[in-house]
Amino acid sequence: MPFHRVEHSKMANTILGVRVTPQDRMLLEKVCEARGEDLSNFIRRSIKKELASLSFYPDDVKKALGIKEVK
Repeated sequence: MPFHRVEHSKMANTILGVRVTPQDRMLLEKVCEARGEDLSNFIRRSIKKELASLSFYPDDVKKALGIKEVK
């Protein structure tokens, strides 16, 4: 399936399917339950944190996601 760039204003949400091992799924569910967070929010935040650590977000977003500035 080819990737198509879509403007954010035209599509607010995109659904992605991912595969994880059963062990990772169990760990994800444990962490989410302990945090009182649903799996979708955990995954969205994890993706944002990774993108922020790669400097795809501005400094204020990095700070909000707990990414320390590297000097």
